[in-house]
Amino acid sequence: MKTDLTREQMMMIVERARQQRSIAAGDVIAAGTRKALVTLARWADRFLHILLMSPTARQ
Repeated sequence: MKTDLTREQMMMIVERARQQRSIAAGDVIAAGTRKALVTLARWADRFLHILLMSPTARQ
């Protein structure tokens, strides 16, 4: 099967695909980190709420 693309054109396409994959991986890592930090903050908030609230305040 012959293509009309030169070797340089194919290498540019491959490089662009690698770059897009790298950007997508970074987006996944950023989203996962954000979700983990939100969860950690929520747990810390609950813990401090339980720790600092008096037992009579919760009914």
